[in-house]
Amino acid sequence: MDHLVVAVDGSQHSARVVDYTAQLARSIPARILLVNVIPDPRVPSGYVEYTKMDGVDPIAYFERVTQHIADTLGSRLKTAGLDYEVATTIGNPANLILDLAKRRKASMIVIGVFGLHHLGRIRSLGSVSRRIVESSTIPVVLVP
Repeated sequence: MDHLVVAVDGSQHSARVVDYTAQLARSIPARILLVNVIPDPRVPSGYVEYTKMDGVDPIAYFERVTQHIADTLGSRLKTAGLDYEVATTIGNPANLILDLAKRRKASMIVIGVFGLHHLGRIRSLGSVSRRIVESSTIPVVLVP
């Protein structure tokens, strides 16, 4: 059975990535790993006081994103009758996605062309997508 590593970040675009993955996984029997990488949950030192004043808790935010991915995006795959799991980790997104794909012996990486920063279609890929395409030794599917 093939393994698909699917990079998601909780953005609206992640739902399109998951829906495309569901179509793909139906055509080739595959186990799906939804991967959410939290780049760095720490607040830069100059902004700590502002987060305290505004009651912002970055860790709680990322926990909500992770739960959203597990519940909302995972339910899309469950509804499609597909086998999946969710993995969340902290660090460099491109490096960790590539490493996970290698360790899981994935046959493919599926990722969106943009994510939470959603800079729009500026004639270039998002930085994580670009790094994965440039560094991957397995096929990468980019979902527009």
